[in-house]
Amino acid sequence: MRALVTGGGGFIGRHVVRALVAAGAQVRCITGPPASGLTTPAGPIEAFEADICDTHTLQELAADADVVVHLAGPASVALSFADPCGYVRVHVEGTASVLEASRRAGVSRVVYVSSAEVYGNPDSNPVGENHPLRPRSPYAAAKAGAEKLVETYRHCYGQHAVVLRPFSIYGPGASPQSLIGRIVSQLRCNGDIVLEDLRPVRDFCFVSDFARAVVYACSCRVAEGVFNIGSMEGTRVAEIADLLRTAAGSDARIVEEPAPRRPCEVLQLVADNRRAKMLLGWQPEIGVADGLRSVLCGEAACGS
Repeated sequence: MRALVTGGGGFIGRHVVRALVAAGAQVRCITGPPASGLTTPAGPIEAFEADICDTHTLQELAADADVVVHLAGPASVALSFADPCGYVRVHVEGTASVLEASRRAGVSRVVYVSSAEVYGNPDSNPVGENHPLRPRSPYAAAKAGAEKLVETYRHCYGQHAVVLRPFSIYGPGASPQSLIGRIVSQLRCNGDIVLEDLRPVRDFCFVSDFARAVVYACSCRVAEGVFNIGSMEGTRVAEIADLLRTAAGSDARIVEEPAPRRPCEVLQLVADNRRAKMLLGWQPEIGVADGLRSVLCGEAACGS
């Protein structure tokens, strides 16, 4: 299998590239935009920098690819409120460019990595793929718009397309601004764990489990569809902090210091992953407690 991966220099992208190479794929990746300074994934790959909205360059890079895995774009819900136009450009216009480049290059399959944030506050949890999309942030709205473009290309051109909706992906090397990254940083500084809100419940999925789901989506017999990728178990932010504190052998206090909340906060989001289990043959293998211990070991190694 010959794969082009966009966003290959990001946290999730690096793990996806590694998983594809381990599965025997020939991988070409776009690490990020020119002069982004993003790390090139290790391994026998071809790496390039390109503007995700440059359809001509994308078409050249997609030539002879069997599948395009589209991961590119900023992933912060919070930061999207400060730059909605930038998020829309990269996620919506960028996805249009990827789809058009893939069509022109004759790529047989596109795997688009969306986000569970498109559900907003669901009517019930676990939430299934048929739930209406109710985005509550510019990031989520841009992801929903990109999904509609994928759907349009599938209907208009018969392009095989799989959409993955990951829930809360975590692991070693994640952004230090992420929830788990901030907790680990505070533990390493031997201070208290100070968080704005201990209430939210999320479905935490280890990054290597998600990367494996991408590999399955690239090679499965399913020609199209939308799949939740999560554990089907919800964990409160307070529990995550406590698990990390225990794993680190720390007696740090867990302190809630309320800050101005984002508009339309999503308080609970848990995956119904049965469709991915049934049609992709995927299920998570790493539980939250083990995954968080891996994060602590990985961060320690990075800092040594």
